[in-house]
Amino acid sequence: MKTVLVTGAAGFVGQRVVRRLEQRGYRVRAAVRTVLDKARVAELGWSDAVEQARCDLLTCAGLQQACVGVDAVIHLAADMGGPAARQIDTAVNGTRNLIAAMPAPDCALILASSFSVYDWTRVGAELDESSPLLDAAASERQDAYARAKLQQEQAARSACAERGLPLVVLRPATIWSAARRSLDGVGVGAGKGTVVVGPGRGLRLTHVDNCADAFVAALDPRAAGHTFNVDDGYAVTAWDYAAQQGAAWRVPLPYGVARGAAALGAVALRPLLRGRSMPGLLVPDRLCARFHGARAGHGALARVLDWQPPLSFAACLQAG
Repeated sequence: MKTVLVTGAAGFVGQRVVRRLEQRGYRVRAAVRTVLDKARVAELGWSDAVEQARCDLLTCAGLQQACVGVDAVIHLAADMGGPAARQIDTAVNGTRNLIAAMPAPDCALILASSFSVYDWTRVGAELDESSPLLDAAASERQDAYARAKLQQEQAARSACAERGLPLVVLRPATIWSAARRSLDGVGVGAGKGTVVVGPGRGLRLTHVDNCADAFVAALDPRAAGHTFNVDDGYAVTAWDYAAQQGAAWRVPLPYGVARGAAALGAVALRPLLRGRSMPGLLVPDRLCARFHGARAGHGALARVLDWQPPLSFAACLQAG
């Protein structure tokens, strides 16, 4: 029975990863900042067998002990809503500290990255793992999360190579669930309504349970050294998804029109900002990253690991 440490274990994806690991017979150690009480553990759907390891990636408090005896680490922890410097510090230095504490040479790191690391201004009709990534200049035009994830990948590859640790990088598409609905990749919402940008484009989505299953599948030794996109590959358009996610009214807006309107809005607003940051929807590169119509899928996961998402789209709508 292998022991797997999960960082960000109590988060949206992390709690599902812990459950799936238990279902697959792994011994699970959940990295937490504060030990969870029994009520919270039950709420997360974990059994009493889940071991909690109190640690901090930035201060390193408890980190060495948390890594003792583990066979793999699934690294999901992130600071998504804090100041830019904090997000990058957590992603980069937190990951370096984690790798330094991992037992070498056989302990594998399964790293959660993101589709945000791709340079969507250079992506064609199909996205795969060889699509161009952000360079230094392009990353400065993206938000802090994209920069953090890009630098995290770079730091993890360098540190794992230095320590001789196996590394698997997973880049999930937009992660969703019926209980946690998001229309960020669909358009601009107001109340129960949404202006749907590019209504006919297929969305890049992975349900949280399918995503968790992919992270557990990546523990397979065949995955070592690979980078995988995680996208369920279901042909769901932005227009249909908005309706299925509860939008009472929808207004279609062609992607080209949205880009033109954003460019005009940026010109008009710039004199008023007086050096403050431009809203994301008025930055062409960010608009492109959010609403680009490229198809993705999970071809590499299927080829290397024979992986397919366990839940159909219909089942995803019924799942929590």
